[in-house]
Amino acid sequence: MERKRKVEIVVMDYVSILSIVILVVFFTAMNKNFLNAMNIRNMLTDISPLLVMGCGVTFVLLIGSIDLSIGAVCSCAAVILAVLFPLIGSWAYLFALLYGALAGLINGVVFTRVRLPSFIATLGAMSVWQSVAYLMSGGAPLQISVKNWHFIGWASIKFGVLSMSLILALMVLAIFYVVQQRTRMGKYSFAIGANERAARLAGVNIRLTKIGVFTVCGLCSAAAGIFLSAKLRSGIPTVGEPMTLLAVAAVALGGTSLAGGKGSILGTILGVALVTVIQNGMNVIGVDAFWQQIVFGIIVILAVYITADRGGRNVVVK
Repeated sequence: MERKRKVEIVVMDYVSILSIVILVVFFTAMNKNFLNAMNIRNMLTDISPLLVMGCGVTFVLLIGSIDLSIGAVCSCAAVILAVLFPLIGSWAYLFALLYGALAGLINGVVFTRVRLPSFIATLGAMSVWQSVAYLMSGGAPLQISVKNWHFIGWASIKFGVLSMSLILALMVLAIFYVVQQRTRMGKYSFAIGANERAARLAGVNIRLTKIGVFTVCGLCSAAAGIFLSAKLRSGIPTVGEPMTLLAVAAVALGGTSLAGGKGSILGTILGVALVTVIQNGMNVIGVDAFWQQIVFGIIVILAVYITADRGGRNVVVK
C-alpha cells in the first residue's frame, strides 16, 4: 500500500511538471512577454503566499477534511498587521501569527468536540473572520504609513529574480516537509486519512492530531496574510477571498487527495507553481477575471477526480 502511494505521488509529480512545461510554451506562444525577466520575477513573488497557505491546506486534506476559512483568516491577519504596526511595530507579526493559530485551534476544537463536519465548522468560521476583518478595517483597505514601511521592507528585497518572500516561503515549506515526514503529527495525518478506524485501533490520538492539523492550517493562512500585506503594504479586508479556491486547487493538483491519506508537501510546490503559471498566463493574455474563476473551478473538479481514491476503502465520513 505504501509503495503504491509513493508511485502515485511520483506519477502526479511528473504530470504536474509536464503540465507546467506545456503551459509555459503555450502562454509564451500567445504572448512573448510571458517569459521576460519582469514577469518571471512577478510569478516568483506571487507564488510565496500561496505556497505558505498550501502547506497548511496539505495537512488538512491529508486527514480527509477541508478548511473553508483559510481565505478569511488570511484577510483578517493582513488587517491585524496593518492595525497593529503603528501601535507595537514588528510585534504585530507575532500577534498576527498567534491569531492564525488560535483561529485554527478553534476550528479544530469545534470539529472534534462539537463533532460538526469540517465543511460546516469552517464555513461558519469563514463568515465570522471575514466580518471581523471588515469591522476592524471599516470595510476599506488600511494603508501602512511611510513611517512603518521599515517593518515590511523585507518584501522588497530582491536577489536577481528571487525575492526575499520566496526564500522565506521555501524555508516554511522545508520546515513543514520535516514535520510531515519526521513527526508524529505528519505520520498520524496520513494514517487518519487512509483509515481512521484503523488509526484509532493502532493507538493514534485522533482528536489531538486533528486539532494540531487545523492549528497549523490557521497559522499558515495567517502567514500568507502577512506575505500579502507586506507585498501590498496595506491591510485589505478582502485580500484572502480568492486564496481559498487557489490553495485547494494547488494542493489537489500537487497530488494530495481530498479523500485523505495521500499527498506530499513537495507535491504541493508543484501544484502551486502550476496554479501560478495558469493565473499569471491568463492575466498576460488578457483573460477576464470571471472566466479565470470558472477555469480554476473546473481545475479543482478535475484535480479531485484525478486524485480520488476509487479503492472503496472504509473510512469515517469527515
